Parts: sequence; C-alpha cells; structure tokens
Amino acid sequence: MSAYATLDLSAFDALHSDAALPRSNGELVFDAPWQGRLFGLVVHMCKAGMFEWEEFKTHLIAAIGDSGVGETCDPGVYYRQFAEAFCRLSRDKGYFAEAELDERAIVEAQRLAHADHDHDHDHDH
Repeated sequence: MSAYATLDLSAFDALHSDAALPRSNGELVFDAPWQGRLFGLVVHMCKAGMFEWEEFKTHLIAAIGDSGVGETCDPGVYYRQFAEAFCRLSRDKGYFAEAELDERAIVEAQRLAHADHDHDHDHDH
C-alpha cells in the first residue's frame, strides 16, 4: 500500500475535449509552479464545496472559446485559460471584489513585464 493518497481526477477532467487537462504519457503536465498551484487550488475549492466542477468547466470552455486558441498541448496557454476561467467563476461567486481583482491583475502584469522597478539594466540575458 502506498503512503501517498491518490487523487481521482476523473471528475475533474474533460478527456478528449478542448478543456482536457494537459498530459504527457498520462501524467498531468505543468510548465511552471504557479500552474500546479492554481490547479490544486481549484480542485481543493471544488472538493470543499465552494462550487461544482461543472460550473468551473462551463467557465473553462467559455474562456478557451473566447481566447480563440483551442486544442492546444501547450500547458502555458491552457493554464492561462484555466486562470481566466477561475477569475470568471470567482467573480460570479463574489469571492473577490471586481475592483480588487482588476487591481491585482494590473500589478501582476507590471511585475511580469519587469515594470515594477526603476533601474537601468537589461533583463534579456
């Protein structure tokens, strides 16, 4: 018997659809730590009864459709769509005030663009 609990993802995956979780050889694929953390947070909140998986999946399918990028095997693209779906669901559920969510998105965009500091050097090397 394994000391690790296994997580049954069958209810959380839409196999053979645009909303299917990125996999390689049957294993979930995450390109960056934030992707795994986001996935874990969404699954945890669902299991805690904060929303039904079908609610999230509806938002995910809409986010994928709105992005214009379907059927991708790129986890980076998929988890940006996944994050958008989570933001939409969170907004609908009232988990965050929309103004706070928008403000945080701006801060994160600036941080990712390295616009959060004022000094002269090149970040490209």
